[in-house]
Amino acid sequence: MSQLEALFPTDVALVPQHTRAQDAKDKVDKLKAMLHQHDIEAPKDVLDVFMSKHAWRKPRWLDKLQTVTSNIQIFYNAIGSICQAHGIASVVWGVLRFILDAFGRYFGLLDRVVDIYDEMTRAMPVLKDYAKLYAAWPTVSDSLLDIYCSYLDFSLNAVEIFNRNPLNRIGFVRDAIGVETWKIVDTREVTSIQGPSSQESPKLSRIFSVPKARNGKFCGRKEVLAQLDRDLLPAQSSPQKSCTLHGAPGMGKTQIALEFAYRCCETFPDLHIFWVPAEDETALSQAFGKIARLVGVGRDVSDQARLVENAIAWLCENTSWLMIFDNVNNPGIFKKYQPCCNHGSILVTSQYQRTIHATTKEIPLRHLTPQEGSDFLLDHIPEQQKLHMGDPGSLAQVFTSMSEEVNGSPLVLVGIAGSIISSAVSAEGALIELQQSGSLGKRNPITNGHSAWAYDRPIDSAWDMALRAVPDKGLTILRIMSMLAADNIPVDILNRDLQGKLSFLGYQDSARFRHEIQAALVERYLVEDSNPALSWSFYSIHRQLQSKILRDLQTVPHQNQLTFDRAVALIARDFPAFPKFMTPNFSQWPSGEKLIAHVLKLNSVYRANERSQDQDETPTEVPLVPSMAFSELLTGAGYYLYEVGLADSCVAVLETAEKISHEFRTSSTAEATMQGGQPSPYANSLKLETTAIAISWGIIEQTQGLTGARKAMAKAKEVVALRENHASLPGLSSGDLFESQVLLSNAYNDIGIEKIHMHQYASAMDYLHKSLDLKGQLETQGLTIPAFEFAESINNMGFAALGQNLTEEALKYSETAVDLIYKDGSHDSDVTRFTFSHGVTLFLNGEPQRALDVMKQVYQNRKDIFGESGRQTRDASYAVSFIYYAQGHFEDASKTIQGCFIKQAKSIWPAECLTRAKYLESRILQALGDMTEGKKKHDEALHELDGYLSQIFPKAHAQKAERDTVTCSSHAYLMAADEALRFDYVVPFYAGRFATGKSAGRGNGRGCYPPLEDLECLLDVLGTHFLVSTFS
Repeated sequence: MSQLEALFPTDVALVPQHTRAQDAKDKVDKLKAMLHQHDIEAPKDVLDVFMSKHAWRKPRWLDKLQTVTSNIQIFYNAIGSICQAHGIASVVWGVLRFILDAFGRYFGLLDRVVDIYDEMTRAMPVLKDYAKLYAAWPTVSDSLLDIYCSYLDFSLNAVEIFNRNPLNRIGFVRDAIGVETWKIVDTREVTSIQGPSSQESPKLSRIFSVPKARNGKFCGRKEVLAQLDRDLLPAQSSPQKSCTLHGAPGMGKTQIALEFAYRCCETFPDLHIFWVPAEDETALSQAFGKIARLVGVGRDVSDQARLVENAIAWLCENTSWLMIFDNVNNPGIFKKYQPCCNHGSILVTSQYQRTIHATTKEIPLRHLTPQEGSDFLLDHIPEQQKLHMGDPGSLAQVFTSMSEEVNGSPLVLVGIAGSIISSAVSAEGALIELQQSGSLGKRNPITNGHSAWAYDRPIDSAWDMALRAVPDKGLTILRIMSMLAADNIPVDILNRDLQGKLSFLGYQDSARFRHEIQAALVERYLVEDSNPALSWSFYSIHRQLQSKILRDLQTVPHQNQLTFDRAVALIARDFPAFPKFMTPNFSQWPSGEKLIAHVLKLNSVYRANERSQDQDETPTEVPLVPSMAFSELLTGAGYYLYEVGLADSCVAVLETAEKISHEFRTSSTAEATMQGGQPSPYANSLKLETTAIAISWGIIEQTQGLTGARKAMAKAKEVVALRENHASLPGLSSGDLFESQVLLSNAYNDIGIEKIHMHQYASAMDYLHKSLDLKGQLETQGLTIPAFEFAESINNMGFAALGQNLTEEALKYSETAVDLIYKDGSHDSDVTRFTFSHGVTLFLNGEPQRALDVMKQVYQNRKDIFGESGRQTRDASYAVSFIYYAQGHFEDASKTIQGCFIKQAKSIWPAECLTRAKYLESRILQALGDMTEGKKKHDEALHELDGYLSQIFPKAHAQKAERDTVTCSSHAYLMAADEALRFDYVVPFYAGRFATGKSAGRGNGRGCYPPLEDLECLLDVLGTHFLVSTFS
C-alpha cells in the first residue's frame, strides 16, 4: 500500500450510488426474511393490539412506543426519497416487534433498545434536508446511503443477537405459560442478558446533562470563574460546597455557569454534572425526574414524587457531582430540592439577592467596565468584518463609549454586536443610533412611568437595533417565543404552519426554516441553540428579550391577540388532552412533561394581562380574549399536574380554565349540539368547566384533611349540579350520553367521599348507592363499565359503615371490593387503595394480626410504587406503627413511625396526618420511658390540633376561648372525647381512622365521630355521649 493510500483509504461511502442502493435493498430483504421466520409481518395496525394486550404492565418502554413508532414513520418519509426502498417503517417496527415479543419482561434492556431506536429515528430526518440541499453532489448522496445502511446493520445485528439467545424461546410462549410462571424464570438467565446483578453493577459512565451548547464567544469574567473554582471544587470532598451567583438581569449569570460546567467537564472526567432549571417547582420536579432516569433509578417509575426522591437519594449516596440550579426565584422551594448530604457542589444563579442565604458562598456580579465592555464587543465581531470597520484604536474607543452608554450590561452588548453583524452598520452609526434612542426617555408600559433602573432604556434600545433587520417571519417566531417558557422551546413546535387566520410560516420545510429563520435569529444572538449532542433540538431566549417583546406587543392589541392565539394553538396541538373518564394516563406523561412549562407561561401571560386591566383605573391595553382551545389546554395541563402531584401549579391553571369556561357557558345558548351534529359551545364549555372544578376538588381532597372539607364539599356539589345539567341536555349523541352518565355516577361517588370526610356517614351511603345504581343501569343496557368503577364505590361504603360502627358490614364491603379489583387485574397502585381499607376494617373487627400482615404488604407495595415519601406510603407507615403500638410492640412501632417524617418529602401529605403521626410518636416515646421527649411532642401535637379545630369550628372555638362554653354539640363532643379520637377526626378517611368507640357498641350504627355539618351546627346531634378509645 502506498503512503497516499494509507493516508486516504477508500471509504465505503464512495462506492457508486447504485451499488450502495442495492446494498440497502439487500439488507431490507434480509431483515424481512429473518422476521418472516418468526411470523412477524409488522403491519402498521399491530401497535394498537400489542399496546392494549400488555398495557396493564405499564413498563416504561411500552409507554414510549407510540412516540418511537411516530418517529419511525417520520424517518420513513425522510429517507424514502434517498434509498428508494419500500416498507422501511414496517421493517424497523418489525425488528422492534421481534425484540419485544422475545423479551417483553426485561424492562431495563428494552429501555435501552427503545431509546436507541428513538434517538436514531429522530436524527435521521436531517438526511432529507441534506439530500435536497446537495442533490447535485453524488458524494453526499452516497454518504447518506451509507448512513442508512449502517442503520440497517444495527437492526440486523439486534435481531441476530436476540435470535441466538435461548431466552427468546421463553419469550414466544410467555402468554401461554402465564405471568406467574414467567416470574419464576431462573434469575441466572435474566442476568445473562441484563448484565451483572445490582451488587456487581458496573460503574456508571460520567453524566454531563447540560442542555445548552457552549458559548464559543465567551470571554472575560476570569476572576469570577477563579472564585467558583475555589468555592466549589473539588466536588468530592466534605462538606458540601454551594455558591450563589447573583446579579441584575443580563449580567451573564447563566453564561458563566455554562462556561464553568464545560470547564469542569474538561478537567474532571469522573464528575457528574447536572443542569437544573429552577424557575419554579414544576421545572425543579421535572429536572429531578430526568436525573433519576439518567442515573438509572427512574426505570419503571411513573410517580413524580418517587422519581424526585430516588434522584435525591442517589445524589446523597454518590459523591462526585456538580449541580447547577439556574434562575432560582424562590429559595424556599430550592431548599426542598437541595440534597441533604455532606458532599457534592451546588451552583445557584439568581437575580434575587435573598437567594444567598440558601448557600454557603456568594458572588455578586457587577457590570463590565468600559474597557471590558469594549473587549467583549470586539470578541463578538467577526475578524473579517472588523477589517472593514476602520482603525482598531478608533474602533476600540467607539466600543468603549458604547459600553459606557449601556452601563456595561453584557446582554445589551450582545444585542448590539448582533445588530452590527447582521446590518453591516458602522460602529459610529450604531453608537449614534443607540445614543439617540436612549435619550428619548421612552415611557415604560409596565410601570406607567420611567424605569428606576438605569439599564432598562438602553436594553430596549439595543434590542430595537438587533430586531430591526430581522425578517418578518423571524419576528413572528420571536413574538411566539416571548409567550412561552424561556428555555427548552422545541424547534419542531415552531417549525410548523397553522391553518386559517393563525397561519404564519407558509411552509413546512425544515431546511428552509433553519436557513431563513433560525440562522438569522442565532446570528443576531436573539436565540440560543441547544447542545448539539442532544437527540432533540430546542431554542432558548433571554427573559429580558421576552419582557421587551411582550411590552411592545401590548401596544399593538391585534398583534398581541394573534400571537397569543398562535402560541396556544402550537402547544395545544401536541399537549395531551385530559382522558375522557379522568383515569390515569401514564403513557402521555412524557408529552406533558416536555410542554408543561410553556402552558404555565401562557397562563402567566394571560393572567398578567388580566391583572393589568383590574389594577389600572384607565387601562390603555386591550385585554387578551381567551379561546375555548386555551381553556381546554389549561384543563389538560391541570389534569397532568394533578397526576404528578404539583398542586400549586395545578390550582393556578385550573382557576383560569374554570373562569374562562364559565364565561363561555353563561354567554352561550343551552343546547347539546349545533347544526351538523357538532357539540355546541355551551356543551363544550360546560364539560370543561365541570372537569376543571372536579380536578380542583381532587387537589383539595388529596392535600388537606378536615380543614378543607367544606371547601371541597362545595366543589363536589357544584360538579354534581353541572354533571346533571350536561346529562339532561336534549340531543346528546349516544356516546356523549354514556360518557356524561358515567361521569355523573362518579360525581355522586365523590359526594359520598366528601361526606365520609365530614363524618356524615348515613348521607354518604345514600350517594354511594346512587352512584352504584346508575352504573348498574348502564350495565343493564349492555354498556361496559370497568370493575374498578364498582369496586371504588363499594370500598367507600366500607368506610361509611366503619364510621357508623357497623364493622361486620364494613368487612363484607371491603372483601367484595378487593375481590372485584383482583379479578379486574388492575395495576398495583389501584389495588393498594382497597387492601389498605381492608386492613383498617380487619383491625376494627378485632383481628390485629391479620390487619398487620395486610398493612405491611400494603406498605411495601406503596413504597415500590410511590417511594418512601409518597402520601400513600406514609399513610401505610402510620397504620403499621399504630397496630404495633396497639399490640404493645413499642420498639417496632418506634422504628416504623419514622417513615412518616421523611426529610425532603416531595409529595404533599396533609398537615393533619403529620400532626397525628407526631401524637402517636409521643405515645410510643412515653411507652418506651422517654417521658421528656414524649411530653414535648405531645404538647406540640395538641397545639397543632387546636389550630385545626379553630379552623373547622371557628365560632365554637372562639366562644370556648372567651367563655369556656360552646353551643356547637360536635365541638363539645370532641373536646370531651379521648385525645386519639380528636386526632383521627381531622384526618381524611383514606388515611385510616383507627380510634373506635367501644362504649358505643359494635354494630349499633351510631358511630363514634360527630358529623361536621356544612355549616356549624347549633342543634345537639349526638347528645353528650363520651367515648373511650383504643388508647385507654
